[in-house]
Amino acid sequence: MPRGSSHGWGVAGERLTLEIGKLPPLEGVTLHCIAGHDFRPYDASAWDRINIGYCFFEHELLAAPFIAAAAERWDYIAAGSSWCEQQLRIGGMQRVCTILQGVDADLFHCQPSRSADGRFIVFSGGKFEFRKGQDIVIAAMRIFMQQHADVWLSCCWHNAWPNSLQSMQQSRLIDFAWRDSPCHELLQETVQCNGLDASRVLLHPLFPNHRMTLLYAESDLGLFPSRCEGGNNMVMCEYMACGRTVVASNQSGHRDVVNVANAWVLNRYKSVTAMLGGLQTGHWQEAVVEEVVELLELAYCDKSERERKAMRAAADMQHLDWAAAARQFHAVGHALLEAAKR
Repeated sequence: MPRGSSHGWGVAGERLTLEIGKLPPLEGVTLHCIAGHDFRPYDASAWDRINIGYCFFEHELLAAPFIAAAAERWDYIAAGSSWCEQQLRIGGMQRVCTILQGVDADLFHCQPSRSADGRFIVFSGGKFEFRKGQDIVIAAMRIFMQQHADVWLSCCWHNAWPNSLQSMQQSRLIDFAWRDSPCHELLQETVQCNGLDASRVLLHPLFPNHRMTLLYAESDLGLFPSRCEGGNNMVMCEYMACGRTVVASNQSGHRDVVNVANAWVLNRYKSVTAMLGGLQTGHWQEAVVEEVVELLELAYCDKSERERKAMRAAADMQHLDWAAAARQFHAVGHALLEAAKR
């Protein structure tokens, strides 16, 4: 699997390698990152007698034509969300289950409320792209910040993948002018040209995963209106684990972790078609900006409810454990080995 400390697959690779290494070895069984919509292994040279793939995808129309072949190739596939599992089953892959990404409880655990400093800070995280919906964040926060002079926006939006960054050109909600420039310059320009008060916007550089808790703790509410998530959204789950509630979509992978007890859940959506290279690649759900503003206002005005949801969020995220995910993978591998012996 990929390794790293500043992107989702890297963190997953690090944590799963560590936790699976603590379990009895299963000779002849390898767990692979599935690297693309065509379901190829991240490292084909590691192909083994029994091969389990771990996959996350959002462009379901791109993935669909390859699922039947994947069902022939892979002994088993673990999906990163129940939505992904459903897409795989529709395509004909039946040897499949859902294993959610974990949260490192040593790093991400309940934090005290921020000291009162006259600000209400909304956090938005995830790489800046059409799928993650930061254009929805900008459109809603433009209204919300105009209504409340004490509201600030804290963003961790760095995106190292130009094709993904360019996808924001699909947005009908903001002006986004793509050019081949450093990501932070594009983000600064986008904030300024879309009516946000730049003096109340904190645009953070790329942070390693182990330092993200510093950003999470210095905010009051998270905003995650993703159009589609192939997994349970690692950044959002880490944020909630720190004792912070969110305004969030409850579509695709978010459905596995977000509910009315731990979040302000968005319920109104418009269907949108995702595009890549001129091709239709997915059918996603876009949150309605007016409802985002309504829920931000509710969270802003009701501190006690915000704190109640935040405590429930922290408790719920304790169930997302990398060691438990490793045990699930190990159980699948063990069952496949036993079946092969029979």
